[in-house]
Amino acid sequence: MSQVSIWVLSIICIVLIGVLIEVVLPEGKTNKLLKSIVAVVSVLVIVSPLKNIDINNINFSNLFNNIEIDSEFVLDTQKNIVEALSRDIENCLEENGYGGVDITIDASFEEEKTEIKTVFVDLTNLVLSSENLNIDKYTKIIAIIREEVNIDKENVIFYE
Repeated sequence: MSQVSIWVLSIICIVLIGVLIEVVLPEGKTNKLLKSIVAVVSVLVIVSPLKNIDINNINFSNLFNNIEIDSEFVLDTQKNIVEALSRDIENCLEENGYGGVDITIDASFEEEKTEIKTVFVDLTNLVLSSENLNIDKYTKIIAIIREEVNIDKENVIFYE
């Protein structure tokens, strides 16, 4: 018999012994003890072939050669981050009394970084709180956006 068949036969025997112990013995401390012993022996039988592996002859240099970056996943992740950022800006504006503002971010996605080009602010559904009625809304909205995003104020475009 080959070494693999002996190993598989040993695993099958241990499993059968475990099932036999489960069926024959009543519930109690002895049953739990024997189950634990069979579990330990099962683990030892399963890992026993590892002692025959010669680690010095394994070539680890070719192990990671076929790993590639999934660029579609990276792009989707970058887009999700930009969408979450626009929702965060909308929430921050709403907390500061500027409700109903829609934020759209135009960004370029490169391999390792995302560059935000323009932030579009749609004010068609703007609802101002009473404390913001006499304040320059454009300056305040730009300040809030710049707290969240590192962008020049010229790159914040308003629509009404």
